[in-house]
Order: sequence, then structure tokens, then C-alpha cells
Amino acid sequence: MEKNKKYFQSPSAELFQEQHQAPGASPHLKSPATTQKIMGYVCLSLLPIVLFSGYLFGVVVWRNYLLASATALLGELLWFKLTKQKMLWDFSCIVTALLLTMNLPPSAPWYFPIIGSGFAIIVVKQFFGGLGFNFLNPALGGRALLVLLFFKEMFQISWPDPPFAKIEPAVVMATLQQEALSGATPLAQMAQGAQLTNQQLWQSFWGVIGGRTGETSAFLILLGASFLLYKKIIHPRIPVTIIAVVALGAFIFAGDGLFQGSWRDVLGHVLNGGLLLGAFYMATDYVTSPNTKLGEYLFAASIGGLILLFRFLGATHEGVSYAILIMNCLVPLIDYLLRQRVLGEKRGAIGVVWKVPED
Repeated sequence: MEKNKKYFQSPSAELFQEQHQAPGASPHLKSPATTQKIMGYVCLSLLPIVLFSGYLFGVVVWRNYLLASATALLGELLWFKLTKQKMLWDFSCIVTALLLTMNLPPSAPWYFPIIGSGFAIIVVKQFFGGLGFNFLNPALGGRALLVLLFFKEMFQISWPDPPFAKIEPAVVMATLQQEALSGATPLAQMAQGAQLTNQQLWQSFWGVIGGRTGETSAFLILLGASFLLYKKIIHPRIPVTIIAVVALGAFIFAGDGLFQGSWRDVLGHVLNGGLLLGAFYMATDYVTSPNTKLGEYLFAASIGGLILLFRFLGATHEGVSYAILIMNCLVPLIDYLLRQRVLGEKRGAIGVVWKVPED
């Protein structure tokens, strides 16, 4: 048995283990960009969206942010306590809580952020090894559970009534029944053949429209994303590719015929439905996105294509979160197919097996 183990272990594996177990061993690379600093920058970039969403939809939205954050932090504390590990104060659980709440409807009751945040941290993140090992975006995983449990409530639409108030979903539904499109979201209006006016496009840009808690203001999302790009926290490859594919698809399919879409159709699809929030903040997650440049392009283009399928053929006219979750599951395959191969490795091999000559 000992002899057979050599066929599954690199000749340098024992030396590698000794180096990393030795006291004072140095890593190969060091960077000032710690996980704590990166997550802190992400939280800072999301703060204007958090503040503005409360102004748009009411202080109850801020309550949901706090409940989600407290649940995420408590979940991590309990997990590390039970597993007898040292707590990592890296703000990653707060990022998950904020993004989860931004994907909730403004009318979400108090227990939605608790259930979603708890599932995101304990199951999606920690059950798979914690930060750096989860294969799904935790915030979107938590949202997916809430959609499964409370489908009707998760798709209720509120409209903002600033300052600090909202038009409840029941009123919006009554308006929809009386006046065909006046209470529908921009994506729903386009799905029924309407074309957005300049005023509606401006409302979509600033965020004074119906939608999820933190997805409505394209301006603030782009502002936060610009900060992350400036700090080199994220790279534009993935978000720009997703947006470009959706914009091209809107031009091809949104008009009366192929390639008949107008610039209003293109902007309407780019500014609405959580596309910008998903593209810049969730698809760019380090852990659940590919490790190669070509893989990132393939990953992003596939997300854009799935979003188009959901919007033009699906029932909800959105689909950003589902598209990202589906491609999260395919990231290991993308990394395997597009990884750089070791010199001499045969194409199609599952991995490299180092064979050590027998003594």
C-alpha cells in the first residue's frame, strides 16, 4: 500500500508539506490586498446603494439589511465556535448579507433576510469549506432558497414613494388590473411590446422604478463598480462581456423583427432587472468565477446568453441570478477544459499522475 501511494503523489509533495508546516515558512507571493481589505472596499462601494434604497422604499429596508448582516455574522460565529476554528473577521459575511438583501423585494417580511442569510452562510458557504471553497455565490444561493420557499412573495413588486415610503404590491397589482402597463416594471413593459420613453429610461438610470431593494439605481451601481475597478478589486472582463452580450441580444431580438431593436430597447435591458448588480458584484466573485482569462470570457458570455433566454422565453423577464448560479456550477468544467497544461501532459487527461521509480 505504501508503494502504491507513490503513484498518486508528486515527488515534491512531502517537501511541500514540510515547508508549509515548518515554523516561519514564507509564502511564494505576498500582496497588500488582504481579504479583509478587499471585502471592506466592497462594503464601502455598496453603502450608497444601501442608503438610497431606504430613501426610496422606506426604513423597513434598512431593517432587513441589519437582520441579514446580524444573522450572517452570528452564523459565522456559531460555526467557528462549533468547529473550534479561529474566527475570520474578513467582512465577507457582511458582503453576502448586503447582496442578499439587495436581491429581496422591498416588501420582504423580517424573516426573509434571516432565512436567506443563514442558509447562505451555513450551507452554501461553510458546508463546502468556508471562504474560498464555496462553488455557488452565497447571496444568490440564499435567494434561490427563498424563491423555492416563497415564490409568490419573492416576485411581488413595490414602487418607490420617496422619501422613505413605498407603494405596496397590492396597490401595484390593482393598478395593473385597471391600467394595463402603468404599474409594470420596465422589463415587463418591454416584454409586452411597449417601448420605454426617455423619462422611463432616466427613471431606470436613477432608480426611481419598481424592482428589488438594491437593483434599481443603475447610477449608484455603476458608481460603486467604478470604485472597485479603480481599486483593482474587480476586472472589467466579466461584467463588460455580460453587458455586451445582453445589449447585442436586445438589439437582435427586442424589435419587431431580427436586428430591429432600438437604442431604447438596448438601454432598457441593460439598465433594468438587476443586470448591472449581477454583472459587477456577483458574477465577479473570485471563488465562483473561472481562473483563466479565456474562461472568464466564456463564463460571462454564457451568463449573458442565459439571461437573454430567460428574458425572451422565460416567465419572469429577469433571470440574472439563475444565469449566474447555473454558470457557477459549470466553473470547474471551464477551468478543467481551459487550464494551462503541464509540459508533456496528454490532452484530455483528468490530471497529472507523478510516477516515482521503485527503489
